[in-house]
Amino acid sequence: MPFDSDSSLDKLWREYGQAFKDLDDLTLGRWLAQTLGQLEGRVWRNSHPLMGAYRLAAQLSHDRQVWLKRLIKPPAAYFESACCRAPGLPLLTRDVRESGLICQHCNDTLVPFEEIPEALRGELDAWAGEYAPVHAVAHWDDRQRKGAGNFDRAYENAAQQAERLLARAGTEIAPKFLDHYAAVVWEDHDECLEVRPEDVQT
Repeated sequence: MPFDSDSSLDKLWREYGQAFKDLDDLTLGRWLAQTLGQLEGRVWRNSHPLMGAYRLAAQLSHDRQVWLKRLIKPPAAYFESACCRAPGLPLLTRDVRESGLICQHCNDTLVPFEEIPEALRGELDAWAGEYAPVHAVAHWDDRQRKGAGNFDRAYENAAQQAERLLARAGTEIAPKFLDHYAAVVWEDHDECLEVRPEDVQT
């Protein structure tokens, strides 16, 4: 969740985050630990309101180094992340081959692609291979747009394909991660193709 933009949406998220800024480190840590317990054992959309609130608190806790201070214990089911030592809560995105699974606390790579369990890695590789050319339509240059004939139709077709592929990631692939991680979050939008969470039907 970017906080350095002047867009109206980012200003709104900064306003939402103020509720957590008023908490002391111990209270913030307890809220995070309790929420992790509620997230455990499930697959979550990235756009879910609880995930939005958790992300705000998690990024503030990262800035304050709450997990490094060891003020509270996270639920036992979560592994300690190598990137920032916070509880491991992975985010699955369309860029999984390049970025691996993303940390919800520091936005760094939580699990590199090559370290994802092998059985999942093959399925993810195939899925990302399907998604890449679909997403690329949004970034076509003028020559590619002209070559497509009707770019608006190609763009709309790509958006519809992206909706189906994102839904597949959330309903078929992400649940398999629960055999390896306490909870998992999946990206349910594609801003480049103007695919919103409400467009992705599961």
